[in-house]
Amino acid sequence: MELEKELEQFRQEAQRLKAGRRSGSLPFPEALRAFAVRYAEHTVAAGGTVTDAAQKLGVSGPTLYEWRKGRPAGHRRAKPAEKSAALVPVRVSQRPTEAAVAGLQQVALVAPGGWRVEGLTLEGAAQLLGKLGC
Repeated sequence: MELEKELEQFRQEAQRLKAGRRSGSLPFPEALRAFAVRYAEHTVAAGGTVTDAAQKLGVSGPTLYEWRKGRPAGHRRAKPAEKSAALVPVRVSQRPTEAAVAGLQQVALVAPGGWRVEGLTLEGAAQLLGKLGC
């Protein structure tokens, strides 16, 4: 019963810390992080998961995982780089697929960072590049 009372207090404090912010929240005090870790351990011991505990606490799963490792959440996040107006080289390659045989032209996008998107139409690929700012 005491744990449920502490859980409700944690959730209220978490909401207060998050209030008025568009993304993220103010850093959680050590006492709150310690309770969250205790609650996660209790949930796991009772057969639940860390994700279950995070949902009940009202924090994200990755945040709770970081707290369990003894690190404040988000410590590894890099500051967003300024958006560059420079063009990024993109290679568009075409391979015959079942869709091509059916008369639909599909392409695969491969970014310099290594991610790959396949099965797009040429128009869909152009839209994706536009949304990504490429």
